[in-house]
Amino acid sequence: MDLDSRLTCLYEPLEKDMVLKLNLSPVRQSRFPLAMRLTSPSGEFSEWVEGDGEAYMKHNVTEDGDYEICVNAPRPVRVALNIFFHNPEKMEKELDRFLKAYELKGSVGEAVTSITERLYSIYYSIKFYNKISVRDEAMQQSNSDYIQGYVVIFCLSNIIIAISQVIVVRGMFKVDNSRIRI
Repeated sequence: MDLDSRLTCLYEPLEKDMVLKLNLSPVRQSRFPLAMRLTSPSGEFSEWVEGDGEAYMKHNVTEDGDYEICVNAPRPVRVALNIFFHNPEKMEKELDRFLKAYELKGSVGEAVTSITERLYSIYYSIKFYNKISVRDEAMQQSNSDYIQGYVVIFCLSNIIIAISQVIVVRGMFKVDNSRIRI
């Protein structure tokens, strides 16, 4: 979604007892302040969640209805807003129904839940690592460009100084034949 420096809001219908996870990050690898806020159907505002390059919010839904999600950036930018929501009780009931249907043990359900949580953790860890490594590579490239520029300027200035020194020293020892008397 494209943001300008004004507050941008959208609505998401949610049910009571859901868990809502919001993740806001710029599409291009850049770092600047981002902020977001959640408003319940009754008009209660959440605290502003701010982040440098990324903002993350987790919220337990307490009411049925349309929740307002507002995002803000200090300058125009294209961002990705990821919205994840689920009802843990309904997921557990569906998982129990699935396990009973296939006569699987309860420990398998715990293993599936654990694997799902670990997959989310791995996904966000890899996403964060990729952002950091891209930023580090960009910083190294920028530093390399500065160093190369300074080396070129240093070499050119040394060549110019060496040529001017040769000209001055030769001028000091130049013999003028018209002034020599024998």
